[in-house]
Amino acid sequence: MAFLIPSRPEIVPARSLVIAAGGGRDLAWPHQRVAAELLARTGGRPVHLLLHGGARGADAAIGRAAHQLGWASLVMPAQWQLHGRALVHSSPGRQVSVLVVAFPGGAGTASLVQQARRMASRSPASISVAEVSPSAGLWVVPSASRC
Repeated sequence: MAFLIPSRPEIVPARSLVIAAGGGRDLAWPHQRVAAELLARTGGRPVHLLLHGGARGADAAIGRAAHQLGWASLVMPAQWQLHGRALVHSSPGRQVSVLVVAFPGGAGTASLVQQARRMASRSPASISVAEVSPSAGLWVVPSASRC
């Protein structure tokens, strides 16, 4: 009986993620909570790049979270429709999925979600949208008992 053992193991490229994240300017979550929410949505896949709007509130926390996680991050202008197409095609030869993470916010965040969903239906690349609930990641802090 003969066994064929390949001399070179087959390497299947991992599908890395490009994350576009945004949320409200009034969001006052600590960056550690934002980092935990981002990590929970990656599914263990490597993150190639994280894009955010650079505004106060959610964007600032998203930028700090990316730094904490050791991810490359860039400030992306709010016009997702204009810059999203370039994002989808920015990594030739690399299998990239785009994940849009929407933290709690207002009309601007709703527009990001709407535009991303519209692009997902027409894009050759995989684009998915995750909306983070305002109550996501809340930790229960036990109250001190009185003696």
